Parts: sequence; structure tokens; C-alpha cells
Amino acid sequence: MRETIVDAAEELDVPAPLLADALDYLTPRTEPLVAAQVAALEAAIGTTRTVAWPDDDERFQLLALLGTVPAARVWLAAHGVDDGIARASLGDLTPKLRDYGVAETGVDWLAKVVTCGVFSLGRLQFEPGEVVPGTATPAWNVHIPESGPLDPAACDASFAAAAPFFAAAFGDTTTRDFVCHSWLLDDQLAEYLPASSNILAFQRRFALVDTESADAPVDGATEGDRAVAKFVFRSPLAGLPALTPTTRLERAALAHLAAGRHWRERAGVLRRP
Repeated sequence: MRETIVDAAEELDVPAPLLADALDYLTPRTEPLVAAQVAALEAAIGTTRTVAWPDDDERFQLLALLGTVPAARVWLAAHGVDDGIARASLGDLTPKLRDYGVAETGVDWLAKVVTCGVFSLGRLQFEPGEVVPGTATPAWNVHIPESGPLDPAACDASFAAAAPFFAAAFGDTTTRDFVCHSWLLDDQLAEYLPASSNILAFQRRFALVDTESADAPVDGATEGDRAVAKFVFRSPLAGLPALTPTTRLERAALAHLAAGRHWRERAGVLRRP
């Protein structure tokens, strides 16, 4: 098992210190526990099933995630998924582990990656199994990796690639619509960003389907506030007052919070004919 895990970590370029720390957990006593968790994850590949975690030790979780990668690669190849897409999709583990770690990222998201529940098609990621809010109409959930600007042409290419990809790999010829849940859809950003900004261009693709009060504060902060702190500053909310903003978006984020206002997670739908 150790060799399998090391090979998967090398393939995905997992940071060496994280791997070394996790391997320290692997002993004759713990290896059967990891193997059992790998088996549970392997059984969930290609499904929307959530896998339970009997141990919240991040080392255990990382070992099980990496141990699942070979089976995921086999499953993707069997479905004719292009090797580049397979590598990019599974490779979402790496920046999440590097920037946040297992706990802060959320092990359920990382499990979704290694059980082939989310696919990287260029600039954007797409997760099957969503529905248009308030309906039974199938949709793809759109995720936005932190890999650079939301270039409109790159986003166009990603959206255009989704239907052909899912039709070819999984026989899905009926899904046409997209749903996105993100602080990047918060229409308050228009107060701070120029109309030409990539973020606002991305927003204009979607029709908002929730209400402004949908993301209500809990313990003084909304999910949108926490998302902005995490994804813009890679900082907990409590650490923001000590930071010096360097970009227009950072200045906007801090000014909005300093004024006692909140950022919101919004939901939007992009309907395709």
C-alpha cells in the first residue's frame, strides 16, 4: 500500500512534507484501517454517494485519498476520459492540499475528486448530479478553481466543452443547464469593480435564483464573508484587519466588511437551449 500511495502522490505532485507526515501514520496496525477506507472510496467511484470517515486524523484521510487514485484512473480510462482531463481532474487535490490542507478544504470535497465526481474542463470544473433550483431539471454544478483570471474566452471554452464531454464519456445527452453557487456571483461586487471586469462578465452569464437574504449571518459572519477571507486572502476572518490589500478586489473586499456589510454566497443558473 505504501508504494501505491507514494506513486499517486508523485503523480499528483503532492507536497513532500505532507506526504512524509502522512506516511508516518502508516503502521502495521493502521494499514488495515486505511485499506478499508480506500475500499469504501473505490466503491463510491462514479456515484454521488458520500463516504463516512471513521477517523478525522488528516494523515489517515490523505492516505486513503491517495490510495484511491489508481482505481479512479482505471475508471476514468474505462470511460474514455482523455488523459489530460483525468490528470487535471484528480490534480485538484494538489492545490487544495498545498494551500489549505485536508481539514480546511473539507475531506468530502477531496473525496468527491478522487471518486470521479468532478471534472476539470479547462478553466472551470463541472460536477454532475445537480438540478436547477426549484425544479427537477438536471444541471451541472460549476466550480471555479483558483487558477488565475476568469478569462471570458477560457470560460466560453469550458462551458462549450461540457455537453460533448459528458455525452461522450457517460452518455448524458439531456443535461444542458449550469448552476453555480459562489461569492463571485454576489451582485454587490458591481459596486466596486469596473463593468469590464472578468468577474462581472462571469456573473452576467447567470440569472440569480436566490434572494439577497439567503446567506444570513451566523455568529456575525455569512458564508460569503468566510469564502472571501479564504479564497481572496487565504486567511481566517479574524486575521483580515491586519492585512494590507494590494489589488482592487482585495481593497473592495476589506472596505465592504469594514463598513459593516456582508458578502453573500449567491446561486445562479445558466440555461442552454
